Formats: sequence, structure tokens, C-alpha cells
Amino acid sequence: MNNLVNRRFITITALWVAFAFVPSFAQEEEPDPFEEEFGDEFLDEEGFLEEEDFPLEGDEFGDEEFLDVEGFDEEGLAGFDDFEASPLDDDFEGDTRRGYTITVSGGMPTFRNSMLLPWLGVPNGRVGVDLPFYLSLGPIGFRVGAEVGTYDFTYDETGLIIESKDVLPLNGKFGGIGFFGVVTIPSGPANLRLGMGMLGTSPAYMAVQSIGVALGDMMDLRLGVRATAAYNVPDGLTTTGTHMSWVDAFMALGLTF
Repeated sequence: MNNLVNRRFITITALWVAFAFVPSFAQEEEPDPFEEEFGDEFLDEEGFLEEEDFPLEGDEFGDEEFLDVEGFDEEGLAGFDDFEASPLDDDFEGDTRRGYTITVSGGMPTFRNSMLLPWLGVPNGRVGVDLPFYLSLGPIGFRVGAEVGTYDFTYDETGLIIESKDVLPLNGKFGGIGFFGVVTIPSGPANLRLGMGMLGTSPAYMAVQSIGVALGDMMDLRLGVRATAAYNVPDGLTTTGTHMSWVDAFMALGLTF
């Protein structure tokens, strides 16, 4: 009986010792595979940052050669001092020619307001001169000049049997000569012209938008549209408003000298 008790006591004691010490062995830190592979050589303070690992610090890329001011100026920045300004700096606003510009243009009224509906436009001509001064007002550059031209209209007789022109308003025709002071605002190949003046005895103003191409250094060909409005309508003209206005398309040839 005593032998049986002793065996059981020894068995329980052995199991308790086994369960108590085996987990502690299992919890011991396992060796790092990276450390096992490279060992102490990788983390060696003396051999980790050797000069041969960094060729930039040797004689090949020394401070004096790499930062040589003379060599850098001659090779790295060569040609920058001779770099010329962009052509836009010289002609940024468009056509800034300083000579006199004479423009000859021809066109015919197409669209008309209600006062001129019974009238048909007749081909007309104009001559303009821009002075050799390029002025500026803030960012806007412009030239000044003058323009003289004709304007003519005939009464539309379509569907009418007219035995005498005397029965028509203004004998079936009215027109005259106009004069304008003009401001020309160039913008690249386009021109904007604004003017005020007289058409016959009527105060008038106009606005012109055109685009052109250069024909050499002195000539240019332009196509555009012109809007004209005049007040103080001539006596005898059947009126339904306070002014007459029209729009005409034109072609112009300019000469600068």
C-alpha cells in the first residue's frame, strides 16, 4: 500500500516539474534569422561606413573639382549671357511700326437699320492715314490718325414703276463725304479702329474690326467689318427713328513708309 502511494507521489511530482519548466524553455527568445545570416559584420561600427562604400568622398569627386566656380561658369552656364530677349518683347502689342501708314479701302453697306430699309447701299471708298506715333494708355497701345470717305444710298425701286425721280425721297439718292478722327489699337494681326466725326452735316461715330496679313515689310492686306451710326438725319428722308446706321464689309490695302 505504501509503495503504491509513493509511486503516485513520485509520478505527480514529475509531471508538475515537467509542466513548470518546459514553457519557460519555450519562451526563450529565438535567434534573429537576419542576425544569423549577416552576423556582427553588418553592424560593425568600424566597417559599416568605409570610404570605399562612398566614392563621392574620394579624389574622384573632391570638393574643389565638383564646386569649381570657373569650370561651372564656363561649361554649365555657357551661352546664357548671350541669350537674347524674346521677339515678343519688341512687338508685344502687335503692329508697332513708327512710319506713316496710308490705308485705302472699299466696301458696301449690307445690314441697315429700319430707317434705311427702303434704301440700298452703294459701293464706297475711304482713305486713311495713321501718324508715325505709337502711344500708350496703361497696357493699351494705339496710334492716331484720320480718315476721309464717301457714303451713298439709292432708293430701292424694286416692284415700283417710277416715271420721275422727283417723286422719290431726296430724288432717290442721298450721300456725301464723311470725315473721322481715328484711334487704331493693334493686337497681333487684328486691328480695332474707333472714330468720331461727321457724315455730311450729321455727327457720326464708327467702329471697325479687321484682320490682315503682311505683304512684305511695308504692305498689308486686311479684311473686316465696319459699323457706322449718324444722327441729325437729312431733311426729306422718311424717318422712323433718331438715327441711321449700317454695317459694311470691306477690303483694305495699307502702306507704311
